[in-house]
Amino acid sequence: MQASVVISYYKNIANLEILLLALKNQSSKNTFEVIISEDDDALSTKNFISQQQSLLPFPLIHVFQSDKGFRKCQALNRAIAASSTDFIIFLDGDCVPHQHFIKQYLSEKKSGRVLYGRRVMLSDRISSILIQNKSFADLTILNLLLKGCKRVEEGLYMPFIPQSFKQKKAGRLLGCNMGIFKKDLLLINGFDEDYIFAGGGEDSDVEWRLEALKNLTFYSMKFSAIVYHLYHVDRFTPEMEQKNNVILENKINQNDFFCNNGIRKISSSL
Repeated sequence: MQASVVISYYKNIANLEILLLALKNQSSKNTFEVIISEDDDALSTKNFISQQQSLLPFPLIHVFQSDKGFRKCQALNRAIAASSTDFIIFLDGDCVPHQHFIKQYLSEKKSGRVLYGRRVMLSDRISSILIQNKSFADLTILNLLLKGCKRVEEGLYMPFIPQSFKQKKAGRLLGCNMGIFKKDLLLINGFDEDYIFAGGGEDSDVEWRLEALKNLTFYSMKFSAIVYHLYHVDRFTPEMEQKNNVILENKINQNDFFCNNGIRKISSSL
């Protein structure tokens, strides 16, 4: 196995089903394991995963915890501890990967790199069609344009585009599309579990702490590692987002890249 795909998941089996189907259809075969990082311990999810495990061509691992509010970071740390490979690709449970998603990540996997991509924002209409038909035939640029999707340019598959046209200076990491070596995550102690509100923060926090290591290069996967974000209403409020921003600002001011409330207590053997 060359990579572990960690899926951050919470209470939506229909989305998870189409995501697993997309991973089953990847052009890169027998190269990855999948870890469902559930911020809950729902029996319905356990039953669904148990049914899927014998049907999928890759190992499917389930880590879970009791539902005590937003504890995504703790769930992600559990998944990192459970991974068996040296490289971790992160997806959200509402994001569907392009058929060459894994292939492109593995092609750019090099020590010293942090890989990051973006996402196409699917409309309610095309999201419903995708889930109902369990088919990816509608994910063409023309359909995306005609059916009200946003950030359609992120769905252009042009892996030959040079980095000079793709790099961003800030806000690079999105938890729904990034790849990081496990050893680098352990150096910063994984995700900071002080973030207890939805609305971003945890991936921006990982970004500045990885930058603080000084020996990593951030490498854009734009136009190559594509994901399609399934439509849903926002699950966070501006107040939640602001609270996360305050936590992030305080963390940066403290200038300690090794978070105190991270993965180490999850697995003391790491």
